[in-house]
Order: sequence, then structure tokens, then C-alpha cells
Amino acid sequence: MKVRQIRHTIILGVLALVGIVIIQGYWLLTTWQMQQEKLDNDIWLALKNIASEMNMLHSCLPNDLNPVEQLSETCYLVDVSCEYNQKNIEHLIPANFNKQHIHIEYEVAIYNCNALNLEYLGRFSASGEKLAGSGNLDFCKPIDKHELVYYFIINISGKNVYLIKQMRLWFLLSFFVLIIVFFFTYTIFAFFKQKLLAELQKDFINNMTHEFKTPISSINIASDVLLSYPEASLPDRFNRYARLIKQENNRLNQQVENVLRAARIEKGKTLMELEPIDLHTVLSDVFTPQLFLSQNSQLTIKSDYQATRSIVLADKLHLTNLLLNLADNSIKYNRSEWVEMTVKTKNLGKFIELRIKDNGIGIAPKYRKKIFSKFFRVPTGNLHDVKGFGLGLYYVKQVCDAHNWSITFESPDENGVEFIISMKTYENRIA
Repeated sequence: MKVRQIRHTIILGVLALVGIVIIQGYWLLTTWQMQQEKLDNDIWLALKNIASEMNMLHSCLPNDLNPVEQLSETCYLVDVSCEYNQKNIEHLIPANFNKQHIHIEYEVAIYNCNALNLEYLGRFSASGEKLAGSGNLDFCKPIDKHELVYYFIINISGKNVYLIKQMRLWFLLSFFVLIIVFFFTYTIFAFFKQKLLAELQKDFINNMTHEFKTPISSINIASDVLLSYPEASLPDRFNRYARLIKQENNRLNQQVENVLRAARIEKGKTLMELEPIDLHTVLSDVFTPQLFLSQNSQLTIKSDYQATRSIVLADKLHLTNLLLNLADNSIKYNRSEWVEMTVKTKNLGKFIELRIKDNGIGIAPKYRKKIFSKFFRVPTGNLHDVKGFGLGLYYVKQVCDAHNWSITFESPDENGVEFIISMKTYENRIA
């Protein structure tokens, strides 16, 4: 993924999470307010019913159509209109609270009209049982209600705790959202840290690979000098060692070039020198058994060029390297005594389709999604006879993407693999 795509993805992710947090906070606040209003309404309705029942029990006429007044967030005043029995209050409050599904502790104090003060009755549980302890509700006493004679005060101090219990699912969901935000933030920091380490690692590998170029060139020149001597004047062992040095040095140079090419393409520093090229000519130059004799002498290459329009706009060097990588893989991942490769072309509308098939070990289904990944190599069990860094097919995919070609593959029953590359013909590119 390119840096710009990564940046856009992270920005969109941050905006999405910020939006989720804002929406979650808004819903949480709105739900809290709704639950608070519902609780206040339920309490008001329960206390109004208590006042009505008290008036009925004592045959009193209500002084006001609204006998309940909320003095503060937790304190309520209930006007009973006439003298009442304390025991009735202790019975009616839990009964009416249960009807409204209010399960909360409360404190009650009655107004003594003779002493002109509030007499504390006590704290009661949600079921109406009196709890041990003493207290007073003087802080709830109304200042400007001198005309009232028979009333009682109820203080519900645990409303917030009650609401939190009622909304515990919402708080749990909000907690999970915060965990997601935390892990996303941590992931971003970890990602950038790993990206920095990966960049340092790539720079180190690229610099080290560049340093290999000088000794490789020196070894190549030295081996050419050794091989330039007449074979008759030197021992056979000397010539054999010189050819081996030349061959292994060429292989090392090819691996170094693969690393450098992959790095250049990944950084977008490789400019494709596009030109009209006859694909059949390049295929004929690459797929010759003599070119791969050093890797496998038992090799058969079959060609079937059916395409009548074979000119494509491509970078010849990268196209050649692409084909060499595919051929190299066909030879390396092959357990047959005789390696067979089939190269076919045909026109499909505006495109030319290139198919390169082998009789190798194929690609198992579990590895097919990773086949074009950088540094990925299909495991070969305990055998370690396949050389390379896992850059071949990654490079092939990068070259195809740079040319706007599509590449797929088929590996039926893991019996060989066939790579399919679709290229737009040069005539249609002009059109």
C-alpha cells in the first residue's frame, strides 16, 4: 500500500472513530436525560398517588390539584391537606414506588405543625424496610411554604446511582468503544514505528546490496580473465573452477539485481521506457532451452503463438526480466525428471493473452493469496534446494501493475501452474 493510501486510510479511520465517540457520547447523554426525566415523572406520579390515597383514607379535600412539588434535585414535598397517620406513609410509599417500578432507597421526614420543624422518620430500603441510623432533612425544608400545615418531605439521594444501574448496558458499550479507540490509537503508533523500522531495514538492505555490486563486478572480470586463457594451457580443474566462479557470480548478481529492481519499483523511482515491442520476438529470445542449460539440461519448451496482433507497448528490459523470472520459477519448483514449459499467445478483443504453463509442483490453495507477496516463498518441506529471496513473483506483479497489465494464475490439482498475463495491444493503445 502506498504512503498516500496509508495516510488517507488512517485519516478516514480517525474521523470514523471520532464520529463514533461523538455519537456514542450524544446517545449516552440523551439516554441519561431521558432516564432522568422518566425517573422524575415516575417519582412525581407515585407521590401524587400517595397524596390522593392519604386524602381518601382521612377523608380530606386536597388543597391543590398538584400536591407534589420538587424542591431540589433529590427533595420532594407532598401536601396531604389534613392530619394523617405516620404508619400510612411508611406503608404507602414503598407500595406506590413498586407500582411505578422504582427500586431505590429514600429518606422521609414529616412536618410537625406544633413544633414547626421536620421530624426525621428514617432511611428506608427499596422494599420499604427501615434501615438503622439517624439523620435529618432540614436542608430540604421549604422556606416560603408557611401556609402549609400537613405535609411530609421525601429525599431520594441515590438517583444517580440508580440511573447508572439502569444504564449499565450503555456504559458497558461506551467502555468497549473507548477500548476500541485506545487500541486503534495504539495500532497507529505501533504501525508508524514498524514502518520506520521497515524503512531502516530496507535502506540497510539496499545499501548493502549496492556495496555487493563492486566485488561482484571484480569477481566477474577476474573470472573472465581466467576463462580467456586457452583451455589446453591450463588444467581441467582450473577451468572447471573458473566456470563455477563465473556461474555462481552471475547468479549472485541476478539476486542483487532482483533486490535493487524491487526496491526501485516499490519507491516509484523506476521509469518505464515504453516502446512498441513484438511480444513474440521477446518470447522467442527468452524461451530457448540453451538459455537455461546451466539450471536444467532436461528441458522442453513448447510454443504456440496464435496471436496475429502481437505488438505491445512495454519496457523491453523489464518485460524480459518478467519472463525470465517466470521461467526460472518453472524450473526451480519442479520435481519431474523432465521439465516442460508451454508458452501460448492469442488475441482476445483488444488484448493479447500470454499463457506460460509448466509441469511443476503447482501452488497449494492455502498459499495462492500470498503468491505475489514480497519475500514470500512456497514452502518445500525439509528440502532446501530452491534458492532465492522470494522477490521473483513480487517483481513480476510490480512490472505488470506498472504496465497496467493483469496477471492471474491457475494451478488445478496442484499439478503445475499456468500464469496468464493480459496486455493491451499497441494498435488499440493508439486508438
